Amino acid sequence: MSKSDYRKGMLPFQFIPIPKDVLRSTEWLNLPHSARALLMDLACQYTGKNNGRLCPGFLVMQKYGWTSKETLARAKKALLACSFVVQTRLGHAPRTAEWIGFTWWNLDYDKSMDISPRCFPYLNFVSVERLDPNEGRVKPAVREVRKTG
Repeated sequence: MSKSDYRKGMLPFQFIPIPKDVLRSTEWLNLPHSARALLMDLACQYTGKNNGRLCPGFLVMQKYGWTSKETLARAKKALLACSFVVQTRLGHAPRTAEWIGFTWWNLDYDKSMDISPRCFPYLNFVSVERLDPNEGRVKPAVREVRKTG
């Protein structure tokens, strides 16, 4: 390996990061296996610059091994019901493809999307609990200060 090909910490393979909050959610656990497979296949399309432009069309998904239009339609319907998936463009036959984006990645906006970048529900599946920094503290007794004079 030449010096120009090597970068410290570089992995010799590509991978798909999926938050554990998604994998532990009840939505994920209740998804049919075909919808889970569709999520993985759509995530394989992600290049780092195209979230929101992931295509679940049958012709594209045939490259990933999908053979039934009905199974794909059921999986897509189940996946779109989840909070971590958003449809960013409606498909119009014969030339406009439907696009989907995942809410754990930032939206890579394109002007042909049917969604505004301001309306994109980024990280909407994460439930953040706000902690009270004063919880458990004992309030000190307040003394009255008397003015003399």
